[in-house]
Amino acid sequence: MGKILKLRVILDAEDDVFRDIEIAVDAPLVHLHAATLDAFGWEGMELASFYKSNDQWDRGEEIPLMAMPDGPGTIDMESMRVADLLPDPGAKAVYVYDFLRMWCFYVEPVAWIEPEENAGYPRLVMEFGQPPAPESRAPEGVSDADFLAALGMDEGPGSHGHSTGDDESEGPEFTNLDDLDDIY
Repeated sequence: MGKILKLRVILDAEDDVFRDIEIAVDAPLVHLHAATLDAFGWEGMELASFYKSNDQWDRGEEIPLMAMPDGPGTIDMESMRVADLLPDPGAKAVYVYDFLRMWCFYVEPVAWIEPEENAGYPRLVMEFGQPPAPESRAPEGVSDADFLAALGMDEGPGSHGHSTGDDESEGPEFTNLDDLDDIY
């Protein structure tokens, strides 16, 4: 194993929340993706991207979780390494998780260190602050209620956030699943 990079990962939230993570410089970025979500106690079920950045935290080249088949390139978090994103002490990166809620994390190197014998990497080495729940932020440009209503999943009394089809609403009557072919 080569050098270990100690990173400070700062969540863009109302309260100060950050984590220090140590990871091998030759580890794929997908490991940093998973380590970041784990360090903040989030499940990691949404799309995400890393962006190379500058001192003003502007987003540069994107490194997505998955390469898009019709996209401009074939880079993704599995094919790129931590050293590709953060090659030197002055490098910075932005990590965006959940493109509906746009959680932004600012990633910067703290130190390059030698690996400790028998230590597992990546590893969380410091925690500061309590992160919010990932679903606590409404999707960008729309409230959760508007978003669910647009999907036909109003959260009215007794709806439990979804429709079962058992209500007395207007619509076609079905006696069995074969009737679906009759209207489509």
